Amino acid sequence: MEWSKDDCLMLIQEYQKYKLLWDAKDPFHYSKTKKHDAWCSLAKLFNTDHEEVRKKMASLSGSFRREKAKGKKSMGTGKGAMEVYISNWFAFKSMLFLADKDQPRPTLNTESVCINVILIIANNNK
Repeated sequence: MEWSKDDCLMLIQEYQKYKLLWDAKDPFHYSKTKKHDAWCSLAKLFNTDHEEVRKKMASLSGSFRREKAKGKKSMGTGKGAMEVYISNWFAFKSMLFLADKDQPRPTLNTESVCINVILIIANNNK
């Protein structure tokens, strides 16, 4: 299938609706069958097979990561506002919903959790 810019933008818009495909925090993200069903639903919208849609999204995601990295790399110490890279790639703004998907979850302070567990056990044994 030949993908026009409009097709790509529509694919991104539809892909965003299937959070389980791109958000690791989604409860169904690790369900192969649910993800396969989602890819098939997307493929049906574009009258193509699910592998074609998957490959196109992988390609678009790679381009988005590249553009995001260029912007991040250009924001060094001592750089002026005019030196910061601003992407002109046609799908960049449409894919910004993926910008923070790689942010780590807040860490858990295991020391305080252990202390709380010990206190609960101690109180229950009294």
